[in-house]
This record gives sequence, C-alpha cells and structure tokens, in this order.
Amino acid sequence: MPNTIGRLKSRVLLHTVTFLLATTLFILTSTTFADGNQLLFSLKDLKDPGSLAVKLQDTRAAVSKPIATQLSVETQRLLGEYDDISSPSPDLQKALLNDLNRLLQVPALYDAQHLANIKLSEQTQDLLAQNPQSGEALIRLNRHLLSDAYPHELASLSEKQNSDDLKEIETCRANLRRIQQALEKYRDGSDNKPQWLSELSPQYLEKNVLLCPADPTAGVPGVLTEGASDPTLPCSYLYEFCPEQKIGQEFLLEIEGDMIPIVRCQHHLLNLSVSGKLYRNGPQRNIYDKTIVKMISTQTQLPEGLPTEVRKQMEEQLLKNPKMVKRATFRINPSDNLEAKLKEQLGEAFLDSVEGKALLKELTPTSPVSIDQEELALLLGKPMPDPALTDLSGKPVKLETLRGKFVLVNLFSPDAITCGPQLKQIEKLLANYDASQLQAVGISTNGSVKTIEAFKEKHQLSMPIWMDKNAQMQTFLNIQTLLNRDASEPQMELITLLLNRELVFKDVFIDFDPENLSTKIKSLIR
Repeated sequence: MPNTIGRLKSRVLLHTVTFLLATTLFILTSTTFADGNQLLFSLKDLKDPGSLAVKLQDTRAAVSKPIATQLSVETQRLLGEYDDISSPSPDLQKALLNDLNRLLQVPALYDAQHLANIKLSEQTQDLLAQNPQSGEALIRLNRHLLSDAYPHELASLSEKQNSDDLKEIETCRANLRRIQQALEKYRDGSDNKPQWLSELSPQYLEKNVLLCPADPTAGVPGVLTEGASDPTLPCSYLYEFCPEQKIGQEFLLEIEGDMIPIVRCQHHLLNLSVSGKLYRNGPQRNIYDKTIVKMISTQTQLPEGLPTEVRKQMEEQLLKNPKMVKRATFRINPSDNLEAKLKEQLGEAFLDSVEGKALLKELTPTSPVSIDQEELALLLGKPMPDPALTDLSGKPVKLETLRGKFVLVNLFSPDAITCGPQLKQIEKLLANYDASQLQAVGISTNGSVKTIEAFKEKHQLSMPIWMDKNAQMQTFLNIQTLLNRDASEPQMELITLLLNRELVFKDVFIDFDPENLSTKIKSLIR
C-alpha cells in the first residue's frame, strides 16, 4: 500500500512539473513570437511596392540577386506578370509581404559581397557585430538590412511616413505613367523620339501632367540640369533626349540596357526607364557585375569645318540611317584605363568631341571624393573662421557663441540627396552625449529660406540651421580646393568639421562614416 501511494505521488509530481515546464515554454514562446511580430513588415511598410517589384526583377543588381532567388514560386510568377509601371496587384503585394517576413528569419540574409555598395545604418552595423543566429535579434537585423538595401521601397523600424508625401509620390507616378503612354503614341506616328516632353502636348498629353506636385517652381525653365530645360512648356521632369545630349544618350541606351532612365523626377528620385519601368533612385551602375561587355555605336566621321547647322542636320541623318553607324563590342575590366580603351576603339577625334566627352563622363564610374591632403593639413590645428551667418529668420548668428563645447559644423546643400539622412544620423549620434558637451549646427551653402525650411521639416532636424548667403564659409575654407576639383562644380557632399572647445579644427569628414566620426568624438570627449 505505501508503495502504491508513493507511486501515485510521483506521478502527480511528474505531471505537475511537466505542466509547469510546458506552461513556461508556452509563455516564453508566445512572448518571443509577440515581440517578433512587432518587427515584421506590414502592408503600410511597403512604401513603393512597384519600385520594389522592378528591382527584384532586375537580378543584374548584386543586392537583388540573392533575395530574388529566395522568393516563392508564386511570388516569382506574379513578378513575371507585373507590367513594371502600374500599381502592383493586391496578390503581388501580399506575396511580397509574406516572402519578406519569411526572409526576416533567415540567418544567412547578410552577404558582404552583395551588400558591398549598400550604406548600412549604424543600428545595422551594431546588430551585425552581435552576429545573432535566431530569435528577435535576428529578425531585427534582417529588417534593418532590407530597409538599408531598399530605403525608398521599405520603411525602417523608426520611420514615420507622411501621408501627404505618399500622396504626392503616387501623383508623380501617375504623371510618369501618362508620359510613358504619350511617348508610345508619339513613336507610333513617328520613328523618332521627341526632343522635348512639351512636344507631347496637346496631341498626346495634357500640359499639367508635366508638373510634379512637389516642384515649388512649378516647372520654371532652368530648374532642370543645365541645357535640359524644356523651352516650350513648364516642365518638372528631366527628359534624357534633349538635343545637346541626344547622341550620347543613344550610346548609353545600347550599352546599359532597359533600366536606363528616360524621364526622371528629381524631387521624388523616381525614374521612368527606356523600357517603361517605374522605380525609385538609381540606376547605381556600380551594383552591376564588375566585368561587363560594352557595345559602342559611333557615327561615320564627318568632315572638319562644317557649319554648325549643317553638322547638326548630318548627325541627325546619320542617327536615322543604320548603315552609317558602326559598332564595336569589347570587354572592360575594372583595371582597364577606360579613356585609353575608348580611344583605341573610337578614335581620338571622337573622344575630343562634345559627344565623346559626354560618353566618357557617363561611363566613368563614380569615384570617392578626392581630398587634397595638403589643403586638409592646413586646416587642422587652426582656429575656425567666424563669417557673417544668419538664421532662417534673417537674424545674424556667430559660431563664437558655441565656444566651450565640442562642435560639429555641417556644411550642406539642401539640393543634395544624401545630406538630409546624414544630418539625421548626426543627430542620433548626439543623443549619446550631453548637450553641454557636444553641439551640432548645419550651415546651408545655398537655397532660399523656404527651401531650407522644407528640407529641415522633411528630415525632422532639430539642430540649428544657419545660412551662408555670401558663400563666405566656402571661401574661407577653400572648399573646392579641399575637394580637389573644379570651382564650377556644386557641393553635393556633407562636409563635417569637428571643432574643439576653443573652436579649433580637430578633423574634417567628407560624407562621414558614422563609426569613424563616433570614434573620433569619443577620443576627444572623455
């Protein structure tokens, strides 16, 4: 009898322990699952599903190749049916969302080679250093990685989307869709492409379609790149077949393929490609395979000394006549001297022409900013000049008022694409320090008060923004010489000057690296 009672007690104890373990495991699993759910993408996090679909189709891009191969068969089928320009179907958006959330739990999502040209956020780098293999930390890391890889398409965890901005982008997308339809109708009636978008109106397009809702100038001539302003109608969009660039663009279309933009909105970084694809930003040519085959088309050499109008007419005729065009196909490696290679294939006379120089400039990969080290050395250890600056209300301000703190002076242009996000990164860095120890200030090198205020609001910046109306700061610091380039080129980089408490130069950063800047600040502020 005692043995029986003992066995019964043991069974009850065993069941109790099993129940408690199961309950604990359920609670832990449920908690992790709930936390993980908060990190998953939702439909509202697909900022631009159409652009995402186009980029996932373009597997020449190193960043998209490993992701596209992990998509489900159903998603790949829906991507194959997508027309690249309309709003993706609910089925395609749902399929993309399901695959993205599945990829958040893949340990091998990070690939250094495929993400080599993607700028990773500070949060992503911190999580990579932890090397999570599962759980919430892995989901968080992969969420950051995907948001870094597709910043215009996928919302980050901290991003707050503005409904007005999304509405403007959708209006702009609708405009570009109508422009694409008008271009197709135009080409149906003519073998040529229009020289200007205004030629599409009124027969194929209403003129108001040429205005981007985010364009504060309402398409005033001169707001586009030099030599590309539509001479007839107000136009917000850059069209890549303006007369001065037509020959060079013809070459590029054959060389780079169907992702080359033919119409571009600078305000939304929205491109309509030559084949009718709509996508955000790019194309970043350096994300494609490093060794590629180039096909160059050149016209038959025209005699020297022709009158300008005669030469123009003959060039137009040559472009229309395939028999008068010769083609050269050759392979270019990263180590090749591109100019020498083109000279060998096309001849020195062509490279000396306007079209040849334009072609060389287009094909030359964008290189990192070249800093004149001697000029940089002259700044370090010297006191910061204190030119006449104003705040956005027009009131005079002085850097001298910041003496006693370490200061990050940020020279930027509101026209530059990268400056806003970089300034926001600096503000996040400042959150780790006492405001009495470290101060940041932005100094705009160009732009109106209205433009700068819109820039500050768009990027939700809290640091003081001052204006250098007379370009005194650039003159005093000899910025263009520091960047080792021609004085006519606009400043598109963020230049960050690190000053000590006596406002003496301690370091200069061009398009700063967050880790380097953080390390430098930590070494000074102890």
